[in-house]
Amino acid sequence: MCGRFVTFTVGDELVQSLSDVPGLAPVAVDGELPGKRWNVAPTMPITAVAGADDGGTVAAAVRWGLVPHWSKSMPKTPYFNARAETWREKPVFRDGEPCAIPMDGWYEWRDKAPFFVAAPGGRPMLVAGLWARCGDIVSATILTTDAVGGLADLHHRMPRVLADDEVAGWLGGGEVGMTDPALVETLTVEPANRAVGNVANDGEWLLEP
Repeated sequence: MCGRFVTFTVGDELVQSLSDVPGLAPVAVDGELPGKRWNVAPTMPITAVAGADDGGTVAAAVRWGLVPHWSKSMPKTPYFNARAETWREKPVFRDGEPCAIPMDGWYEWRDKAPFFVAAPGGRPMLVAGLWARCGDIVSATILTTDAVGGLADLHHRMPRVLADDEVAGWLGGGEVGMTDPALVETLTVEPANRAVGNVANDGEWLLEP
């Protein structure tokens, strides 16, 4: 699963990194994007990248936690993860549109201890997600799959990390299976500070054991 993540590649730096992904350039920014945060939790604003009506790509701030278009009130459950294997069967998720969510890494817990799974090469990774609009609320959820490779020892689920050559296809309505084990091997896993468990804590120091 993915219940906390990190985003310190933001603003112009993020847009530049997105332009390096095949099929995404140019990326238009709709409004102000969220700033740096080392402890992103459900219901907080995050950046989502999706296909635009004009055939381009747009990046915008959305609520992390899907609010279905038909919802008459804010759901009591923050639907921040959806299973990639079954989302099309679930009323909450099945009308969602594909998006990609940039992050510099995510936290996972094993034996109550937090670990930070980091993107390779000093650039953010993109994970598969779904977005929806309900009135004035635009929201998104992260797709998860069974963990593969070395991450299976950390937790049995993981975000569906997209390889660069998978992003445009997913945004265009394609399917996603498991994350490529070769891609997983490029990720690093390091102990993180236990203070990350409190959403009030934020700062780069959370990446330190």
